[in-house]
Amino acid sequence: MITSLSQLVEHIKQQQPKRIVIAGAEQEELLLANQAYSQGLATFVLIGDRHKIQEMMQKNNLSEDLFEVIDEPNQDMAARLAVKMVIEGDADIPMKGTMHTSTFLKAVLDKNHGLATNMRISQITIFDGYNKTLQFLTDCAINIKPDLKEKKSIIENAVFVAKKMGYSMPLVALIGSIETVSESMPDTLDSAVLTQMNRRKQIKDCIVDGPLSLDNAICQDAAKQKGIESPVAGKADILVAAELQVANTFSKALHYYAKLDTASVIVGTASPIIMTSRTDELKNKIFSIAASCYLHH
Repeated sequence: MITSLSQLVEHIKQQQPKRIVIAGAEQEELLLANQAYSQGLATFVLIGDRHKIQEMMQKNNLSEDLFEVIDEPNQDMAARLAVKMVIEGDADIPMKGTMHTSTFLKAVLDKNHGLATNMRISQITIFDGYNKTLQFLTDCAINIKPDLKEKKSIIENAVFVAKKMGYSMPLVALIGSIETVSESMPDTLDSAVLTQMNRRKQIKDCIVDGPLSLDNAICQDAAKQKGIESPVAGKADILVAAELQVANTFSKALHYYAKLDTASVIVGTASPIIMTSRTDELKNKIFSIAASCYLHH
């Protein structure tokens, strides 16, 4: 079982490097690619304006022999080419470089020429958790205000990731501001239904409970003080937020307040997708690359 992000990186270093294709690799993506390549995590194909890529390489004293460079300055075409390379087996994982997220995802999710599957795409933030193991927070980047069906898919994607990391029966907490079901708070109704769906085996390979407030989900003492009896309370592996705004804010708090390292993965597609934030530190982008490589079948 993988219990920390540093352990995850060390594990990937022992594996055959995956081939990552970066669409729009014209700025700091070059430094990231060089760092990941130097650590033995992956090899890279860089798609973008060749002139800008070469300028960036010269500015940072990077050898042009390290990477394959494909000249395609048009962002839309660069994204489509990156996806095409993954589909045809010329690369393993696509990564968004300097381009609009909508442009990149349009190519990834194209029904005829993309990486879409029958699963819903969602994002998971992985971090070194409160209980000395990895924890998984979702969805911080893709699904803005998911409905019941979409929440089910988000849970299933997070369970897939956790199980790949060695968590055989992930404990899933549906996070809310209270622990009881309230008709005036629709998200608590969704949590109650999803909990029952899990009990009826409509959501499998995990134990789901909610609504649970954050303290009760991760701290056993807090759960005991509130008299909450649950196999998930105080021990949650997966934290599912009711909407993106909550998860995204929580994710940023992990970094800026708690000073925790994080990795971001996007799943639900035929291949994991790497799509980091421009404000992420280099080491967290490295963790995201390692996590995506680990999840690649």
